[in-house]
Amino acid sequence: MAYVTPTSEETAPTVLIVDNNPMSLMRLREVFKVREFNVEICEDGDQAVDEYIRLDPELVVIALDLPTLDGHIAALEMREHGGEARIVFIAPKRLSSLAKDAALSAGAVACLEKPISAASLEEQWSTILGPIPEAPGLEDLDQLYPEDRIKVEPDDGPLPVSYTHLTLP
Repeated sequence: MAYVTPTSEETAPTVLIVDNNPMSLMRLREVFKVREFNVEICEDGDQAVDEYIRLDPELVVIALDLPTLDGHIAALEMREHGGEARIVFIAPKRLSSLAKDAALSAGAVACLEKPISAASLEEQWSTILGPIPEAPGLEDLDQLYPEDRIKVEPDDGPLPVSYTHLTLP
């Protein structure tokens, strides 16, 4: 499900916030409304990639623990698609090490610890607006999330004779 929070400026930058925690979504929405961003919210990793392609946002704020597609893979998919969005990972303290690794892999500009506040975002704002790093994890994307992950195995032929006497109800 995606929600839009319009701002009065048509030229305002867009932030795609991807998280399935209602409290985090509420905080982040308010923080970016104050910064006069158009806010789009998505609660699902796979849908977030589709929204990224549709919106071409200037900023993506994404959690790691998302339904259908984790935040790291979703961010790599976004980077693979292209665009100039800056990606910021958000994670609770217990996942901060994993979030930093994901940020490095996906070429994210920053990693913030939940709960996010206006002050914590402000501390990282110059880093967020800085250069977008390379995404070395793109080289491993096919191994992390192969498109042909479900392969149909060829049939081995007829059942052995020992199974032919079974009858189905």
